Amino acid sequence: MEKRNWKIYYSSYQGPEKRAVELVYRELGKYVLRDNGIYSFHSLDCVKEGFPTDCNAIILGTYNENPVFKKYLKADEIPENGYAVKVIDNPENNALKLALLCGYSAKEVLYAAVDFVDDYLASATPVFDAYIHLRNELFCHSLPDYYISSAPSFKTRSIFTWGHPINDYREYLSNMARLKLNQLIVWNDYLPLNADEIVECAHSYGIEVLWGFAWGWAFNCNTTDITDLTGLKDKIIAEFNSRYKNVKGDGIYFQSFTELSNNSIKGVSIASAVTELVNMTAGEILSQNPDLHIQFGLHATSVRNSLDIIAKVDPRVEIVWEDCGGFPYKASPKEFNTFKSLEEYESQHNFADSIIDLRKNADLGIVYKCMLTMDWSRNRVTHQPGPYVMGEMDDITKENDTSLFNDIWRFYSAEWIESGEYVYQLTKHIREKTGGNVNMCMAGMFSGGIWFPTALCAEMFWNCNDDYSALRKRVLNRNWVKF
Repeated sequence: MEKRNWKIYYSSYQGPEKRAVELVYRELGKYVLRDNGIYSFHSLDCVKEGFPTDCNAIILGTYNENPVFKKYLKADEIPENGYAVKVIDNPENNALKLALLCGYSAKEVLYAAVDFVDDYLASATPVFDAYIHLRNELFCHSLPDYYISSAPSFKTRSIFTWGHPINDYREYLSNMARLKLNQLIVWNDYLPLNADEIVECAHSYGIEVLWGFAWGWAFNCNTTDITDLTGLKDKIIAEFNSRYKNVKGDGIYFQSFTELSNNSIKGVSIASAVTELVNMTAGEILSQNPDLHIQFGLHATSVRNSLDIIAKVDPRVEIVWEDCGGFPYKASPKEFNTFKSLEEYESQHNFADSIIDLRKNADLGIVYKCMLTMDWSRNRVTHQPGPYVMGEMDDITKENDTSLFNDIWRFYSAEWIESGEYVYQLTKHIREKTGGNVNMCMAGMFSGGIWFPTALCAEMFWNCNDDYSALRKRVLNRNWVKF
């Protein structure tokens, strides 16, 4: 196969389809645009529409954009909210290869491109004696046929993070798309000055952005005065109107005074007080902004024995449940509590069932942690005193942070390698219980590349149909995943 005889055919160069073209061009370009150790510059043409008979080709687009797809893919081969990737000999010239990357919407075209460059190219890498894999010889040999159709197991696959550690928001969002995640929840003390630019970039990857702020949350929630809920509500609404109402984004996220192990503050029930506060505040905000998406980050530790009260939270507010048990709900390595008994395993499932059944007609989110988190314990992090610029750090700062965190990530990777199958069974149980109508969220710091726990967890959110061993192997074969 002549590795320089390739072209990319596309239907649209906007939004997620633009990102799909960029991804395929960048990944294919690794192998066809340069010669190792030789001063050379080659080309990879990108052509709007058309059908190739004189070159190997990758065709990207939505099913209805390009008649080529209807010629070689049946409509039912592309699942709802999913994509298909098909690599075949070109029917017009069997000496050439044709790769079809197709979905019904632009976002799914991007996911098809991710599948092609991450999973297909890994499987297509030539294997020589003693199982030596040489990725740089990919396009020097005939590529194998391939077909996959895939759709998400969960409709929303999100990340919660803090604004502080995002050093490069463009890279961050690109990595999220590579993981097929579609929602970002960012917690800040103040909105970043470049909030609108961040949202525009996120939308180009098919990612929603929700801006987080406190509704009575404090570093120590015991200090929150929950005896004056009306006064607290008025402060929250004033902050929403002055800072968040007119900013670009897809909704707001809040935490309140539930991040405690006790169930009351100064004798006042946390569950009762937070339900009253949320209903008062959200009700007033939604009366003026009826289409606003509001998420409530609720820590289970202080309310798990008062679910009957939490059931009364306004159904227009999506509850995103945190700290629902041991691994994978815990954040710190010191708190890891893997499944050591059948009883504990069943307890995780039973509590998941309880919160799923709690509000049948309301949106629900469930947070997995056990990822690298912020260390607030020794004054290592300063609360933002005012607006700032997010994700525009220099290369030296990015390299410094990455070098600090690489070794720490290995502790998390070890835990996921040991207990990942249990997490998968829990995730699959949630899928079976909800039909995928739930927001599966992971929380942590994710700058500086993609580590194994993040990639594995994201794959679980996308695919609960394959066996765990096949899912894990797919992630292990992605050469950008770090350990």
